[in-house]
Amino acid sequence: MNGVTSRAVGALLACLPSAAAVHAQGQDSTPGQRNLLVMAELLPGRYDNSNQHYFDIRRQLPEQDRHRRVHTVIQRVTAPAFGEYVFLWSDETQTPKGLQRSSRVVTLAAGPGADEVTMKRYYRMTPAPITEAELGTLKPADLVRADGCDYYFKRRADHFRGRQVEKACQFDWQGQKVYGYNEMSLSPTSLWTEDLKYRVATGERITGPGSAEPYWQERARTFHCYVDVPGVGGGRDVPYRRYDDLEIHDKGGTVTFRTDEPAAREVSLRLESVTWHVLNEANGNFNRDSLVLHAHERMPDGTMRNGSYAFTDPTATRIGINLGWMLANCALVSRKDARPEM
Repeated sequence: MNGVTSRAVGALLACLPSAAAVHAQGQDSTPGQRNLLVMAELLPGRYDNSNQHYFDIRRQLPEQDRHRRVHTVIQRVTAPAFGEYVFLWSDETQTPKGLQRSSRVVTLAAGPGADEVTMKRYYRMTPAPITEAELGTLKPADLVRADGCDYYFKRRADHFRGRQVEKACQFDWQGQKVYGYNEMSLSPTSLWTEDLKYRVATGERITGPGSAEPYWQERARTFHCYVDVPGVGGGRDVPYRRYDDLEIHDKGGTVTFRTDEPAAREVSLRLESVTWHVLNEANGNFNRDSLVLHAHERMPDGTMRNGSYAFTDPTATRIGINLGWMLANCALVSRKDARPEM
């Protein structure tokens, strides 16, 4: 081989990726790193246990066995000091003393096991909520993270199951030494959580429903609604007033407004994607879940009038009702975002 040819071949080989580089591009990661990406997509959303709360009452469970109504919103946020996978987790809980609000910063990271994802939670020990506006400068040292209280998630069937290390999550609570041993499950449809505390000295459980059953919060969808008063239909040329841009979620979400008529009315819509917890059919037949839209008017004395509801398949993306005195129309895609179709 002459010198020119040798130099040409050498130049060509120099332009090609090395065998090591080719191998690096296709190098496998751990299952935990893949699970991290899936959980980061799956975790954000709106969750509510309205069905569980309702059926606890309907089943006439003792008060201590019932689950309080909890509404949760989880959103991915940017908080540089906490890492790449950061979320703002906000809860609203209905208690005998009124609505209780709390928030925390949550992070996800792959490991420590090859197939695990770790969830860490950071709290503020004052009633002031953690806001998205402050996350740019907030640091882990500004909040509290209890040692031993992280969750370690593994994939199981169609969900991720996270558990704490038994008796590792110990802290002072209301003047006593306690430990938590909780689980959390995340799926495309729901979020199951426990918040159980035990006395370190005796092992006695002192929080949570008597049954110790986890909170079952289902993932909610947000619908965009309008209401016409009166409920004109059939192409009739009748004057009406439209109340637009009403948003409502389908796990017991409610929206209320007052009409601008001389004798103003208070009109409410409630949307519930019902997940049955009991059988309610003759002959033991299986009753199917439904998406239900309730509409009613509250009178000045507090009583309800004209209460009615419509129902359809729970996967429906639109639902409406026309009662004559009013018409309500709700859709998963708002009218301004709806595209023409054949």
